[in-house]
Amino acid sequence: MKKRRRALLVYNPESGAAMDRTAWLGHIVDKFCKELNYEVAVHATHHGITSQEIVDNGGHGFDLIVGAGGDGTIRLVLGALADACSEVPVAIIPFGTGNQLARNLGIYEENLLIDPVEAALEAIVRGRSRKIDIGKMNGHPFCVGVGAGPLADAVAAPSKEDKANWGIMAYVGSMVQTIATPPVELTVTADGDRFNVKASGVFVTNVGNLGIATVSEKAELDDGLLDLFIITLGELNDYVTLGFRFATSFLGGEAPYYLKKVSRVSIASRHPLAANVDGDFIGTTPMKVEVVPRAVRVICA
Repeated sequence: MKKRRRALLVYNPESGAAMDRTAWLGHIVDKFCKELNYEVAVHATHHGITSQEIVDNGGHGFDLIVGAGGDGTIRLVLGALADACSEVPVAIIPFGTGNQLARNLGIYEENLLIDPVEAALEAIVRGRSRKIDIGKMNGHPFCVGVGAGPLADAVAAPSKEDKANWGIMAYVGSMVQTIATPPVELTVTADGDRFNVKASGVFVTNVGNLGIATVSEKAELDDGLLDLFIITLGELNDYVTLGFRFATSFLGGEAPYYLKKVSRVSIASRHPLAANVDGDFIGTTPMKVEVVPRAVRVICA
């Protein structure tokens, strides 16, 4: 009899409704055991969970780590394995609102006719592994992006209820509300190039597609670089221009938009501003951001 491989399923117990959660969790375990010939251990995340706890649970002979949840859950798993310099591949079961990393890996598509769990399981069976970059902000890992300023606040502002009811559109609604918020003064240092800006949002991203729009068509998950982009909204025409770009799902172009490939960025402000890390508020400015090239191995479509 073929020896069973071992998988650790790390899941967010707050993703989805309680009944849905029980159903999809059981389905995933059943699929891995019966069809993929894995023994499965299950570990739930909790508030304040550390990278070391994930490493301790995932560092005992597992052949695969499965992260089930939104981008915040995936960030914890990838960051933990990157810190441990682990070569164990990570499979992603997207069960959040944005699912940005899964989207950019080709294992998630926002389509009512496609079951995201089934699509992700299919990717595990038929997909391939590749090493990808992750970012660090003041030591905190991120897989999608970080930011500061009113627009960055808006991305992290939607409640769990709004995200459950409206999905990706919950972010658009909160961003519209920033129209009345003036830009903030920031000092940005990008790979040694220092400049001052008045910005509605400064973002450093690891992916090209943010769900509501494409940041950069040249973004790559394994190029050892991040994308710095700055949005400065001063006049009504700027909002119209940005709104048009959201409508066409592509943000790139001329002002009020600035884009640059970087490996290290620092963002400072006169007064502390909240730091958005993969959609969660973690710490404040000053933010020191850097890329960790090819830090972790993931399963992609």
